[in-house]
Amino acid sequence: MSSPYNLRAWREWSDAPPPPNAAWNVEAEYVDEGGKLAHAVVGLYHYADERGSLWGFSVGSYRDGDYKTMHPKLHRWRYVGPLVPSREAQGCAILVWRWKEAPGELRALSCHGGDEDWVALLPADAEQPSWMWSGSPFGCCNVSEDRYEDGRIVCIGAHA
Repeated sequence: MSSPYNLRAWREWSDAPPPPNAAWNVEAEYVDEGGKLAHAVVGLYHYADERGSLWGFSVGSYRDGDYKTMHPKLHRWRYVGPLVPSREAQGCAILVWRWKEAPGELRALSCHGGDEDWVALLPADAEQPSWMWSGSPFGCCNVSEDRYEDGRIVCIGAHA
C-alpha cells in the first residue's frame, strides 16, 4: 500500500529497477487489472524455471482460496518509510528506529533475512555504543554494520 506521506521522488523502472537488496523496502507503481494506477510494496520472487527472478507482490489469502502472486509491469519505484535525515539535521546524534518504521534505504542494507528488530544511523566518525553490540537488546543475536552512501554508519540489530 502506498503511503500518502512518502515525499520521495519516483524513479522510472525503465531507467533502472531497484537493487535486489531493496526487495520489500520499495513501493512500485503499476496499472491494475481494472486499468487504474495502483501501488504496492514489492519484492523479488525467485523461480527455478525460465522466469528466473521477478519483482512482484502477493494478494488474497490461502484461507479464502484466492491467494496469488502478481507480477504486473512496474512503471516507477521509490523507497518506503520516512526520509533519511540529512547529515546536517542529524548532527552528532544517534538515530534509532524500530525495523518497520525505518527508512527503506537503510533497511535495504540488511543481511539478516527477516529477523531484524532495530535500525540505527550513526554519524560517520561515531563509535558503536556498547548498548548496540551483538548480544544486547538492540541485537540479541547479531548486529551488522554498513556504510550509508554519505559515509554515515548504519547498524541493524537482529534476533536471529
